[in-house]
Amino acid sequence: MEEQIQKLEAFTIAIPNQKICVRIGYRTSVDRISFSFIDLIEEGKTRADELLNPKAIYRILDYSETNRHPIFKHAKKVALCICTIGPQIESESSQLMKRDEMMKALILDAIGSEAVEQVARQVDRLLCEKALEMNLWPSKRFSPGYKSWNIEEQRYVFRVIPGEDIGVTLNESLMMIPRKSVSFRINFYKTKELSTRSFR
Repeated sequence: MEEQIQKLEAFTIAIPNQKICVRIGYRTSVDRISFSFIDLIEEGKTRADELLNPKAIYRILDYSETNRHPIFKHAKKVALCICTIGPQIESESSQLMKRDEMMKALILDAIGSEAVEQVARQVDRLLCEKALEMNLWPSKRFSPGYKSWNIEEQRYVFRVIPGEDIGVTLNESLMMIPRKSVSFRINFYKTKELSTRSFR
């Protein structure tokens, strides 16, 4: 029997400055970046706190309830998830670009990218815990478009999960709106050897 759809909104987002620097292309140590640039990052993080609206929605299915895609082969259960931070950061970044405040726009965009990745990682951990509670072994998370799970499978994810419940839709090009959104699956296996995940 499939698990009911679950929505999550309690997320802690804390982004190190170094992560932001890497996302906008800096490869040097954060200690070697000018104070004025660090001030811009801190300003962006303060603004992002006002704009972030992290949410996630997931469902855990028995293998028999999936579309039997080969990527689910050998899985006892499959968890499907959609995460987002909402549209506000993307909108604000676009406005900054229109005002020719390019660096502020890039910083805010980088914060948004790292924030939605943090949401995905937190849901990943929660789903791994659920798998282990079921005496099953979770795989790594993979998104549609990765390896043999074609991007077309994005439509399947959105059939199984009502992304609109957290404000996420799919356009004709199979891109998620808002752009700062992530979808993924985790297979739950009976044996540890199939999971491909490191457990320590």
